[in-house]
Amino acid sequence: MIRKLTYNNRILSEQERAEFCRVSDEYIKMFSESIDGIYRLAKEDSSSNNSDYKKITDTVINISIFTGYSFCDCIVLMKLFVRATNPYEKSMLRGKLKVQLNEGFKKLYGFTQKGYKDSYCAQLENIMPMFPGFRNKFNELSSDLALISKDSWWKDERNAEVHINAGRLYELRHEEINESKVAMETMQLIDLFNRFNHLVNNMHRALLNHMIARYVKENGIYPIL
Repeated sequence: MIRKLTYNNRILSEQERAEFCRVSDEYIKMFSESIDGIYRLAKEDSSSNNSDYKKITDTVINISIFTGYSFCDCIVLMKLFVRATNPYEKSMLRGKLKVQLNEGFKKLYGFTQKGYKDSYCAQLENIMPMFPGFRNKFNELSSDLALISKDSWWKDERNAEVHINAGRLYELRHEEINESKVAMETMQLIDLFNRFNHLVNNMHRALLNHMIARYVKENGIYPIL
């Protein structure tokens, strides 16, 4: 289920900002290390002759690296946004965060049928026939992504920031900043990244367990991993 978008217009205390940054650092460290581990796995796994296994593994690796970078980048920008005290710096970081969220969702699911075909969600759907036990979870996540794709996810802000549309950029950069609203909008998409990543990780774990069980059945011994 999609996180309900609510905010209370509350401003964080200095203690709360420090705690937010501490937790952010933990997440950034964890996910950046995960990206490195997945990349090493990709290098080690590149020589596999099993076409089905390679297709699944390549898909899982590509998606995991994407979600890892998307998550980390959002957290880094959000951390900098929360810490910023200069009005220009804060408005600039809000704009860059919206660019990241727009581009991230575009790659995760897309805003149109054509966009979906090029998305990571479509890549995952291509291997779902090999994971019937996860179909319901995938359908539930896809339904939520389809629902939220009806929002443009700040396309106007994204275009102004990326293409440096001076007139529109001036208007956007001078809008009143509501920290609570920015934080909750960001968390709505981060939740979806986490759910997507969790599903992919569980599918990969199921694949590894299946291959280990098959190896034991065929060879009578447990493989050295």
